[in-house]
Amino acid sequence: MKQSTPYDSARDDIFWRTGVANVDTGTQEFKQLVPKLPIDRTHRISSAGSCFAQHIGHWLLGQNYQYLNSNITNEQVSSFAFGNLYSPRALLQWFTKSEQQLSSHSIWFDARQQKYFDLLLPHNQPDGYGSPEALAEHRAEVIADAKQQLKNSDCFIFTLGLIEAWTDQEDICYPSCPGISVGEFDAGRYQLKVFDYNDLYQDLMQLYDVLKTINPELQILLTVSPVPLTATATNKHVLLANNYSKSVLRAVVGAFCEAQSDVTYFPSFELITTPLPNDFRFCSNRRTVSNTGVDYVMKHWSGALSADQLEPVQSSHLEAVCDEEMLDAIKADKKPGDQPALLTLIGDSHLGKVAKVLTADSVSFCGGMVMNGSGFAEHKFVLTSDTDIMIPMESADARKLWQPISTNLDMIAAQGLQPKSCIWTNIGLQTHKTSYQFVSWMRKNRPEKLTNIELEDFVEFFDAQMQEQLTIVFRLKELGHRVIVVSDTPFARFFAESKDYAGLIEAYMDAMEYVWQQMGVEYFNAPREFLNEIADPASYKSDFVYDDGHTDWFHGGEKYYQWLATRLRAITGI
Repeated sequence: MKQSTPYDSARDDIFWRTGVANVDTGTQEFKQLVPKLPIDRTHRISSAGSCFAQHIGHWLLGQNYQYLNSNITNEQVSSFAFGNLYSPRALLQWFTKSEQQLSSHSIWFDARQQKYFDLLLPHNQPDGYGSPEALAEHRAEVIADAKQQLKNSDCFIFTLGLIEAWTDQEDICYPSCPGISVGEFDAGRYQLKVFDYNDLYQDLMQLYDVLKTINPELQILLTVSPVPLTATATNKHVLLANNYSKSVLRAVVGAFCEAQSDVTYFPSFELITTPLPNDFRFCSNRRTVSNTGVDYVMKHWSGALSADQLEPVQSSHLEAVCDEEMLDAIKADKKPGDQPALLTLIGDSHLGKVAKVLTADSVSFCGGMVMNGSGFAEHKFVLTSDTDIMIPMESADARKLWQPISTNLDMIAAQGLQPKSCIWTNIGLQTHKTSYQFVSWMRKNRPEKLTNIELEDFVEFFDAQMQEQLTIVFRLKELGHRVIVVSDTPFARFFAESKDYAGLIEAYMDAMEYVWQQMGVEYFNAPREFLNEIADPASYKSDFVYDDGHTDWFHGGEKYYQWLATRLRAITGI
């Protein structure tokens, strides 16, 4: 028997909808996001890092934790007198570099003031020093104090902030570019360093070894600052430079914490950067990009491509509802039993909604939603030559959903139960995608017939573009199963934004019926049956409205899928 899905349906935190979308960011906490830290008010805590680290220190002091503040400077809340440390190397160098290496290019003499200034610790003595010796003595005190603080600490918190740094010929990192606040910039001495993944990981490992040498019992907590770059010294836009910087830092810290049992990650970055409710770029699930968000991105594509005239594109937010159905299908985690289910559902979100009705009615079945409608429409699957028939390629989730269906079909075949087996599927429909694909195909191949489309045009399109989808369904019939192809809903005609396409969509479904009749496959034409039978069809439509004001004209409401499941059960005899 094939392995069932590894997704634990009892855990809300691993699913986006329950773990993120249902959380009102700013007023509710993310349950199970933040690990329980081995820290209480009896522990002594030190911290260092970027400017965000000061917020941590302020909070710990305000909550009466034993936060160790520097004994040398009171200029800021910090356990050390190093100032802001944006990278692991900026801290590491104080423990591993010699005084000569530290001082080679970091002491600036102001001839007018006759003073020496420390470019590594510019805020400790802003008026300068009378001699290099006095400056070196202060540095030695700062280093000694830092080591003592670490020896006295039970936990050390380090916040990583940047991957850009200014370094000198001794590979010494500066808190800011020399010449910005103090000193003079010399391109022969100072150069931009952009740390990559390997740089940062190796520096973290070396820093870890140094900290453990100073205090073997030290617990270490790492976090990534969510504060964006003020400016970038690269030739990239600051938005690109910032996202690249944070991505590299987050990847390094994540991998390092996974590798070290006594190093913990705290999600400061995620808590600040998670999409907020009502973000115009996302639908209500805060994961699916909204039409407004897509349009915003496409405007930038237009500029990048220098397009003089853009073709109108039929964008769709309908996958937002489809994605919700996929999450529900994964969470349902319906495993195959010892005996096969004789009813199998294979399709997109429509079949997922039918599956919910069957579950509520305690009907035995297997399957439901396998991929989003776009997954089938855009050929995101691979046909196979064995009884697996296909392998979904849309996502790992789709393959997990397909696995129990494939297992169920194998069990039916092994026990010779195909004459009793029935499959409901809507593969090949997906008219919110395929009807527009058909128009594009007509515009390219038969532009003269766009105003006079006939059945043969649909048939030729199916032959040219839909062979793989039809093959999946026909193979199921060839294997001996009873197959019922289920059309899409009739609701396009009831919405202002889709009524102009309703005739085309319904013609597509009628043409699909003709093709399946020719191939000896049963077809349930839902619009025809529904509109002939139901006196108040508008009450069966979906009332879902997207964040951008568009309506869900493609799906039906719960009442519709109850009707559909009832009709299909009657036809099937279950």
